[in-house]
Amino acid sequence: MHADQEERREFLRIDHEVNLNYREIKDQKLFQKKEILTRNISACGLLFRTTNMPPALSSIIQIELDTKMLNVCSEVEEDLMLYKGCVLGKVVRIAEGEPGVSYDIGVCFLRKKDSTDKKLEEMLPEQ
Repeated sequence: MHADQEERREFLRIDHEVNLNYREIKDQKLFQKKEILTRNISACGLLFRTTNMPPALSSIIQIELDTKMLNVCSEVEEDLMLYKGCVLGKVVRIAEGEPGVSYDIGVCFLRKKDSTDKKLEEMLPEQ
């Protein structure tokens, strides 16, 4: 990792490997759940590995964090944007994990102040 990348991080990342699910949100639709393996997590985002086709860069996803991790992240970042009990995130990085087998996906959690963007509100299915 380059020094300039380390300086941009606001929160410490904790190695936390657990299987979770995510769903991509597009055109007011929630797509099928896909299983992921988290690699690390912080209050502002996470890195996960998937063997499925990765979501597109800048896409919005709904991540089913376990209750404990959701509570920890919510305590540190009170402004997390939740949808149907799950945290919303934006894909900010895609890299090859195990060559030809998996992808590592960097996700930045969305915050309520980001919801002022009408585009985001229009993208979400009605609750």
